[in-house]
Amino acid sequence: MQQKQNKPEEYLEEWDWKTAEPTGKAVSRKKAHKEGIAHEGVHLWVIRTEPETEVLFQRRAKDKDTFPGCLDITVGGHVPFGVNENKIQKEAYEEIGISPADSDLTDLGYYRYEEKIDDFDHREFQHVFLLTDNRALNEYNFVDNEVEGIYAVKLPDLISILHNDYFFSVEGYEGSELISMKVSRKDFHPLLFTGPMEQYMKIIIEAVTGISLGREVTAKMPSVKAAYEQI
Repeated sequence: MQQKQNKPEEYLEEWDWKTAEPTGKAVSRKKAHKEGIAHEGVHLWVIRTEPETEVLFQRRAKDKDTFPGCLDITVGGHVPFGVNENKIQKEAYEEIGISPADSDLTDLGYYRYEEKIDDFDHREFQHVFLLTDNRALNEYNFVDNEVEGIYAVKLPDLISILHNDYFFSVEGYEGSELISMKVSRKDFHPLLFTGPMEQYMKIIIEAVTGISLGREVTAKMPSVKAAYEQI
């Protein structure tokens, strides 16, 4: 019986937690998450505006080490060491099969994120983008098998679920067929509802609401340096 091969060690670039600047030094992902060494991540929220405003969530693969099968940010991941261009495009292609042009992206800036659970110490500067894309759900492809499907959550339901738990319907696609199902908080990545993400999600909602109303997006993530001074 052939044994499953271990994935090669992933290396990230260290960022200075105080100055919010990259250092040029490489650190393994495992060490970064154990010792709280800051690094860069990228997030992409994909929005549909026709016939109504919806926010797309990826469904994490069932064999993921953390939070398998949960609905999560459309695209999200770490930036590998040495990758200096097309960071979000690389991640977006690997996860959902698209590579949007920079001109189509709305840049919301960086979010300073910190999470400590037992021996897991996660410090990350998350570069957050929005993309309006009205393609059909079955036009997405899951290239690297890290993502199992994609689901459309209506904006009013997303706003409501952040404050109260309840069941609502979503439409999705998992590679072979369109799916309709009922979901509640238990189906989403639990960290979306925690304190460290509260301000982040408020800004996402504000930006998506602006897009739904045809307004210029003015919402931005808070200054990462100012956020450090408040710690």
